[in-house]
Amino acid sequence: MNPIKKNRAIMISKRAFQVLVVAIIIVLAFPNKSGFKYEFALGGEWKHETLISPIDFPILKTEKEISEDKKHIINSKQLYYKKDYKAEDSVLAQINERNNFSNEENNKIKQYLNKIYSIGVIKNQELAQKGQLIYILEDNVAKEYEQEQLLTLEQAKQGLLKITKNKEIINCLQANIIYDSHTTENILQTKLQEITHNKGLISEGEQIIAKGEKITPEKNQILLSFKQAYEGNNIEKTNELTILLGRFILVCITLLAMMLFINHNRADIFPNDRKVLLILFVVLFICCIMAFIININPKYIYAVPVCIVPIVIKTFFDTKTSLYVFLVSIIIIGFAVPNSFEYVFYQLIAGIMTIVSAESSRKRSNFLLTSLILFITYALIYIANNLMQNIEITSIETDVILMFALNSILLLFSIPFITILEKLFGMISDYSIIEYTNTNSKILRELSVKAPGTFQHCIQVANISEDLILEIGGNAMLVRAGALHHDIGKLALPIFFIENQNTGFNPHNELSYEESAQSIISHVTNGVKLAYKHKLPESIIDFIRTHHGTSKTKYFYNRYVAENPDKPIDSTIFTYRGPRPFSRETAVVMMVDAVEAASRSLKNHSESEISKLVDNIINSQIADDQFSNSDITFKDVDKIKDLLKKKLQSIYHVRIEYEITKKQ
Repeated sequence: MNPIKKNRAIMISKRAFQVLVVAIIIVLAFPNKSGFKYEFALGGEWKHETLISPIDFPILKTEKEISEDKKHIINSKQLYYKKDYKAEDSVLAQINERNNFSNEENNKIKQYLNKIYSIGVIKNQELAQKGQLIYILEDNVAKEYEQEQLLTLEQAKQGLLKITKNKEIINCLQANIIYDSHTTENILQTKLQEITHNKGLISEGEQIIAKGEKITPEKNQILLSFKQAYEGNNIEKTNELTILLGRFILVCITLLAMMLFINHNRADIFPNDRKVLLILFVVLFICCIMAFIININPKYIYAVPVCIVPIVIKTFFDTKTSLYVFLVSIIIIGFAVPNSFEYVFYQLIAGIMTIVSAESSRKRSNFLLTSLILFITYALIYIANNLMQNIEITSIETDVILMFALNSILLLFSIPFITILEKLFGMISDYSIIEYTNTNSKILRELSVKAPGTFQHCIQVANISEDLILEIGGNAMLVRAGALHHDIGKLALPIFFIENQNTGFNPHNELSYEESAQSIISHVTNGVKLAYKHKLPESIIDFIRTHHGTSKTKYFYNRYVAENPDKPIDSTIFTYRGPRPFSRETAVVMMVDAVEAASRSLKNHSESEISKLVDNIINSQIADDQFSNSDITFKDVDKIKDLLKKKLQSIYHVRIEYEITKKQ
């Protein structure tokens, strides 16, 4: 088998295996039960056949109805009191201590106390509403009383005041009917627990809803009740293995479709293990999180920040890839969540808004704005959906809005998540790459000292490349970082490169053309080694590897051919090892690097000469098939040529020679 085809087959087999592993994990993570076959929405029409109940099932109360029942019980709760039999004796003991009364007065006080305590003196009478019955525990038996049958502590004191004016004695009075909060609360909780969650029954064979019938709130609740009974009782008794197999096939097809998209639209991603594994990991991660929430309570599915997916993928790749990976993720999740169409719709719109709002983001602080936009999007969609279903705004569930708010807050965790992924997969995000554009870094400061000509060349290439990539579309920060580091390999032999030869000495004069070519070519491999030493990310190292592609050191190659016309030539000696550029970013740097270096050798920097130089170099690279692996178009190339010519003309423009006159 052809080696290229063999490698291709191995790579495809590897991707298929990775998809299978991820699909298996996802399928096992989600709850293994048959889903409800019918999709419906409040306010819409029943689009399926007339539904006849195959079983008896209860009609469940709504959350609002259960809440109202609880509210009614709480508002009308029974208040329980207990009798303090020692209260009268305690008061009498305090009165006897004083013993300042006549026998007649003393007897009147005792008779009065006996009377009021036999009736009952209540404390905390304000707890009960007017006319509300209270319950007094006597020997563990609750007796029913009207509050008006009892004396308040203030009433008891006013009565005693008629017998004695002694304030000390009056203040000795205390209630013997004491509020029993423990018993009251226990009985309240018992009644709350006894609330029935059912409000009716649908019998087997009874029509639930007819085809085309409008789904009213009442019908909607019946359908929800049937759905719960359907899923809970596993009415169809479907084989679990059949469910697993069906879900596995669907997940596999969805993931394979994603792989085909990546292979077709991002040829640079598909062969790269790290990039593919990162994408699969993100999909697996969000699916497992969602599966965990569904297993706990499907009610909270909207609290899961699914929009982390497009943010993360957009950070490492591009908008198109992020949207497609996000779409695949929500489709897979849609297989398991209730009301899958509604869920997918909500997330799709929210995801698009997230991608758009984060499109131009280069600062981590901009995540706050993205989070706010996401919340507003969710809330508006939810409110609009409820209005469409003829639900009043006042009846909209605030719990759902709170989940959207939590979702938006959790979206901020995409920042540390991106950082973790950078470490796990050895990749770099737009938010981290900024630090590699700093010319004061150790490696670039060393380049400026040991190879100043090369350093100036790198800065010039970076400036021009950044402008070009902004014109045709691409990652400007990555281009700048890559261009600044693309020639760091020249640090190994700086004097071998003409831009650093400021003493007149040229070491190539003492070398053969083959040796000279190899010394020049080695700056690529030396650059890669140096990049790894300084722990530069792979995305920047790619610029070092590709900025010459598989081109030749033409000067030494042409001189060798001219002087040895009859001698066999091993062209590999004069050829860079590659690879060729595999993205528009690396392609742009390759073009600018060649043109900027060549422009320094021009004696005449006229507009025509610069235009001729640019066209010749880029056309030569195209003819040499250097851009066949990059996603750059001829339209892009034309834009690059035009802008590159303008940039070089502005750099090398001829200044007016001013005549200097002497002072008289």
